[in-house]
Amino acid sequence: MRRPTEVPDVSDEAILPERTTMRFEAIGVWSAPIFTVLTAVGWLGLAHFIAPAKGSLTAAQYAAWFTHQHRAGVLIGCSIFLLSTCFLGLWTAEFGVMLWRMDRRAPVMSITQILMGVSIVVIVVINSSLWLAAAYRVGASGDTVRALNDTAWMGFLIAWPLLSLQMLAGAVVCLHDRRAQPLIPRWLCWASIGGAVLLFTAGGAAFAQHGAFSFAGALGFYFPVAIWGIWLDTTAFFMRRELKRRRKLAPAPAATPSFVREEIAIGA
Repeated sequence: MRRPTEVPDVSDEAILPERTTMRFEAIGVWSAPIFTVLTAVGWLGLAHFIAPAKGSLTAAQYAAWFTHQHRAGVLIGCSIFLLSTCFLGLWTAEFGVMLWRMDRRAPVMSITQILMGVSIVVIVVINSSLWLAAAYRVGASGDTVRALNDTAWMGFLIAWPLLSLQMLAGAVVCLHDRRAQPLIPRWLCWASIGGAVLLFTAGGAAFAQHGAFSFAGALGFYFPVAIWGIWLDTTAFFMRRELKRRRKLAPAPAATPSFVREEIAIGA
């Protein structure tokens, strides 16, 4: 009588071929420039946040800005900005996977990077929703519109420590990458650390309604957003380069996983 076969332990055996998982990873690494393009077109362009409503405007001026002058642009542009967070989430997950390969024994920093990235995704979704709400009703009072806009900006800029920690977590892991061709070059790691520190200027928006540190100012808005964009896309560039190297070293696709071959042999 044939003995019942044991269920194979596949915990350490890849179910999907490596080249298939690399296709998934390619989606992740290319999600960063897609996010950047959608943000530039939607939020900065159509929604006109390349020159946002200044904090010194009156309530009536806020109502006019959101519900008349730029209403259609804000509704369409912030909807695109909200959509773009899907790609930001994909890239965050892929960056975490690449970091995990280096610190898998105790992936504290890999997990931290993912958690901070997911937090930023949630913040952008909430902020986009608040800006959409500000432009939603044409007859909304100026005080309501201003409060929605202020709340959105406070969440977007005052949460700069989350982005700083995300940048620091990735840099710390990559600085310990001693391979001949590391995932992220050391100069970018140190630049990421410097950028993470300089992001503190975004916190000035909590104290200034006009000037350089306001949420429409050079140090409160443009400078930290530029750091975010440059770090994101530069890091993604080297992630794509790493993926290309792995593709060249990947073995040819295996015909059948070993545990499947064993099952076939037993049942024959």
